[in-house]
Amino acid sequence: MRKLRTLSVSFVALSLFSVGAFAQELSLSEAENLTLAADPLSKQFLSNSKAQEELAIAEGQLPDPMISLGALNLPTDTFNTDQEAMTQFQVGITQQIPNFSALDAKSEIASALSRVDQANEATRKLLSLKAVRLSYLEALYWKKALLILEDYKDLVEDDIKSVQASYSSGRISAQRVIAAELASSLLDDRSLDALKNLDVTKANISKWIGENANARTLPDDLPALALPLDEVAFLDALTKHPSLKMFNEQEEASKKRVKLAEADYAPKFGVGASYGYREDTPMGQERADLVSFKLTMSIPLFTDKRQDRKLSASKHQAAAARLRADEQLRELTQEYRSEIANYNRTKERLENFESQILKRAQDNVSAAITAYQYEASDFDELVRARVAELEARLKHLRLQIDSSKSLARLQYLQGETL
Repeated sequence: MRKLRTLSVSFVALSLFSVGAFAQELSLSEAENLTLAADPLSKQFLSNSKAQEELAIAEGQLPDPMISLGALNLPTDTFNTDQEAMTQFQVGITQQIPNFSALDAKSEIASALSRVDQANEATRKLLSLKAVRLSYLEALYWKKALLILEDYKDLVEDDIKSVQASYSSGRISAQRVIAAELASSLLDDRSLDALKNLDVTKANISKWIGENANARTLPDDLPALALPLDEVAFLDALTKHPSLKMFNEQEEASKKRVKLAEADYAPKFGVGASYGYREDTPMGQERADLVSFKLTMSIPLFTDKRQDRKLSASKHQAAAARLRADEQLRELTQEYRSEIANYNRTKERLENFESQILKRAQDNVSAAITAYQYEASDFDELVRARVAELEARLKHLRLQIDSSKSLARLQYLQGETL
């Protein structure tokens, strides 16, 4: 049963890499391109931006003129149109002329909101790329971890054969054999746990690139991600980050609303003209037609409850937008300083693993094997040495992945897409 269990776990693990063995590997760059092509939310922001661009043109135009038709001053006793001299059929046209500063402000608000959606689209792309990069790297960790575990299961199987031979010759007790088999079973459990985590991370990738692409195999090598800029250049890049630009454009829209509220204090004008047709008298005498002209003007006398309040509200909104932009810059800066510190310390740990820990773990195993062969130590020491080397290799792999993840997060902060 133990052998069957081990073979089944090995088969499931290896099937992850053999299914689609003839399929093309899914590289990180291809996953990124698929993510950008398939993301519906970034397309939504782009559509919103185009809508606001169209609205910006419409908001800057004069309102449509109004045409009026009417019959004026009909006598109610007969409703005859030629009875009274005042009766006429009238056609007129009226044009409202708003404050041109208000028109400009409305157009500028729509333009600023269009730029807000453009910044939202760019931010969404950055977030999508960061998410797929992190999921891709995590899936790669579990794939490579499974391969490491498979290597160690092969070594443990060889050790078990040696222990069983010693047990058959009566040199060791059955407890040693059971301990060796327990070590193998624990490795089986870790492989199953790694398989579970690989399935979960690949499901996360499928959200961004689709199921068909996700069925393809992952490469064996870690992808090369761009190194971060130096601190001065990085901090400068933060000031141009799309998420910050979004708040800056919201502030710009709020400033234009202040301009619109100020324009509301100015009077609004309207002009109109009408032509009145009159029929001849009942005696056949011709009546002159009439032409009328008019000018209308609003008088903003009571501003304390409307214009003053709207202006005050728009100024508060502009101040709030400025504070949101300032806070976003502080958050981006804090994220950068935290992530660059994490990246630098991870690099130091990687160097320590590669220069000392991995070699010492291998030397420890070699010494344990030699000691066991000459019966200078028991099998438990060899198992502990192998487990220590396994943990060192997995930790080294985790540090490699964490270092790449830090680069992915720094790429987001730098505002880099592809």
